[in-house]
Amino acid sequence: MKKFQNQTNLMNSLDIAQELVRRPSVNPLHDPKSLGENKVVDWLEQWGKEHHLETLREPVFPNRDNICFKISNGEGPHLLLNGHTDTVSVAGMDIDPFSGELRDGRLWGRGSTDMKGPLACMLETILRMRKRDDWKGAITVGCVVDEETEFQGILKLIENHKPWDYAIVGEPTQLRVIRGCKGCLRIIIRVHGRAAHSSDPTKGRNAIVGMAPVLEALQAFFNEEIGQFTRPGFSPSTGSVGMIDGGSAVNIVPDECAVTIDIRTLPGQNTTKTHEALEQYVQNKVGQREGYELIIERPYHDSPSFETDPEHPLVKFACELQAQNEADTVAFGCDASKLAAAGIPTIILGPGDIAQAHTKDEFISLQDLEAGTEAYTNLSLKLLN
Repeated sequence: MKKFQNQTNLMNSLDIAQELVRRPSVNPLHDPKSLGENKVVDWLEQWGKEHHLETLREPVFPNRDNICFKISNGEGPHLLLNGHTDTVSVAGMDIDPFSGELRDGRLWGRGSTDMKGPLACMLETILRMRKRDDWKGAITVGCVVDEETEFQGILKLIENHKPWDYAIVGEPTQLRVIRGCKGCLRIIIRVHGRAAHSSDPTKGRNAIVGMAPVLEALQAFFNEEIGQFTRPGFSPSTGSVGMIDGGSAVNIVPDECAVTIDIRTLPGQNTTKTHEALEQYVQNKVGQREGYELIIERPYHDSPSFETDPEHPLVKFACELQAQNEADTVAFGCDASKLAAAGIPTIILGPGDIAQAHTKDEFISLQDLEAGTEAYTNLSLKLLN
């Protein structure tokens, strides 16, 4: 492996994170006007060339590309450091989302925590590792699109490049080691009624009113059925109604109302059976009603949960280095579940606090960035020795 001991212009995680934050990369499903992630990817491609890294850029959607950087040092395990380049919308932010401002020991802007800051730590890590010779194997930093919606970036990366021996996903965990997360099942439920002029609503069947007993049935299902799913190390399964839509004008009795529900599932919880149980429970509770039609659609989003064995060396080494007695689990989903589903031993580990993600004044501390790079470097050395 070619060494770069004499380079003095290598960028650190703060430099990289600032450049990434300054380039908008809102997921287009969060903002249809967004051009996607390629402004960030263009900069990363140039950064890779300037640092003489093996670089591979691959399209996922039109004008939305994954980009990977790989270093190697002889025969040995292959470690994937995974991060995403997309962010959520900047609507409602109180700060300039793309300033990359440094203030009060923090880097401010959209994506600073979720997850351009952690990704920058991974990129500095491979620059550090390339200067060393006390490890064997390969490290790939996979920078993927579309984590904030449908995970197509990580799925394309897996399709084209697996297997790896280990994967570390850099979502912000305050550098706590996470060995599992819940899955996510999302379903749309519709009530159809009959439209009429609001001057004589008795001529119609108000779909919004017709949705009321469905909402009561859903909450009962969440409490009585979903909440009963448990697994050691995880909080119970949950369900919630997240969106409701009905009516087209105030003077029209609405003929359709739709709600979208979100169920957070546990390892071992069969999502097909969960959907079937939901359908049967709600239909039985609500019953047949004249003038109304109830439709419970198939899930439009079914993201798996994951759980890595707490005795796996990846988990044990990470906990040892982070002085953590045992690994945690989390309720949120991310790219990690797709890697685990592909048979890759996976953990989540990243600087920053998930409570700061998606907020109106998102930031990450400079101290967290420094600690993130140290954590990734130390764990890479432990796994590849």
